[in-house]
Amino acid sequence: MKLPIIISALLLSASPAFADDLIYLKCDVKATTTTIQSSTNEVLDKKDLATEEFYKIDTINSRLTSDNSGDWKDVTIANGIATDQFKEVENGVTSEGKAFVEFSPPGVFGMEYTASEDDISLKMVVTGTCQNTDRETAEKGMNQ
Repeated sequence: MKLPIIISALLLSASPAFADDLIYLKCDVKATTTTIQSSTNEVLDKKDLATEEFYKIDTINSRLTSDNSGDWKDVTIANGIATDQFKEVENGVTSEGKAFVEFSPPGVFGMEYTASEDDISLKMVVTGTCQNTDRETAEKGMNQ
């Protein structure tokens, strides 16, 4: 008889972010993009930027989104880290990269990305740190 009461108490005391198996993160990131002419290895352009990114991680279905469009990206989740590796070719542009975000506990974000078409390639390196946030803040940030 006491078991249902204990289970109910545990369910009601669960954090809202974990109760529905969604984790919301706010990440402060810095990115460097470099455009290179591949044949000569000449740097055509280099830019640094800093911004905030918001993520929603669905730990049950191993997926992540960074906007409210409803588009989810399947990721691998293990040991509190969501990771993704990708390679695709679309309209003559080859894109490949890898990314990871530590979410339990929140910590480091990192991504390396390369896109190339003909003799031009774009390389992007992103690093950052993340912290938990609430659903309202994350969804507002994802809409901007």
